[in-house]
Amino acid sequence: MGIRLFYIEYYICDVIDIDVVECSDLSLIAKLFKAHEDEPFVYLEDVQLLRVLSQLKSCKVFIAMVDNVPIGCIYAMKYMYNYGWIGGLLVHRRFRRGGVGKRLIKKALEFLKTPYTYLFVEPENIPARKLFESLGFNPIYKRLNCTFYTSSSGGYVCVNYDVGWEELTEALGFRERGGIVNLGYYPVKLTENVFYDLRRRGKVLRCGGIIAIIENSHRIILNGFSFTFNDYVLENVTVTLGESIVEVNPFYIKHKTPDFVRLLSYLATHGKVVVWTYEGDPVVSKFLSECLPGALVMEHRDILQ
Repeated sequence: MGIRLFYIEYYICDVIDIDVVECSDLSLIAKLFKAHEDEPFVYLEDVQLLRVLSQLKSCKVFIAMVDNVPIGCIYAMKYMYNYGWIGGLLVHRRFRRGGVGKRLIKKALEFLKTPYTYLFVEPENIPARKLFESLGFNPIYKRLNCTFYTSSSGGYVCVNYDVGWEELTEALGFRERGGIVNLGYYPVKLTENVFYDLRRRGKVLRCGGIIAIIENSHRIILNGFSFTFNDYVLENVTVTLGESIVEVNPFYIKHKTPDFVRLLSYLATHGKVVVWTYEGDPVVSKFLSECLPGALVMEHRDILQ
């Protein structure tokens, strides 16, 4: 017998028992998303994403149940440097505004127990923003995602890796996005310890007046949906690797467009270049015709950590 998502007659005020439990049957999640695919801010690619992330020991999927019928879901992943990520929150339309979403988010945070936890939300999704803010998430910045199609440099480009923490924190773009960069698509908070570990691994470089935090990732195609993952994910899952991606998070000592172009040309030797930055970036804004609308980055800080 199928899951009767369309025949639930309860309203949340009548519900006595809602169980929020870990879920290993992704078909339940898929049916819940399919039943709401006509709604704004509901994305079927979340189901495909879960088929990958659920292979990670650091990721758990939670589902809210009433009488063994799924009415909501969420997933939570412990990411690099012990930071957290929350995604895929969906509550059945008949059970909204009754606390189900809050219970799912709290369950995810209880599992994570990370000093910083992140999520994305569309700025226009006001109900979701209010929900997240009521649980301690703060909006940090609107993210921009730009793909640059540039040929690799045939000439000499001056790039060096001698960058100091104080230089980065004083560069334009650091405070504007709360010291957050994106590595393998997901947000990471740049503390001094994280910065020096990234520098040790060759992920921090300077080109003229630009400091960049970079990551080497891959594009993955699953049932027509595109995802970007780095080695943190790829070393622990079974997928077919796609094209190489170089993710770039730029900061500006001097916001000179020629330096930016030279940097992109240099990095293009390693793969397609994707730039993660913030709305209002004075250099990338000159290429806005090539940028996708961004989501709002929200941050939750665990004051007990």
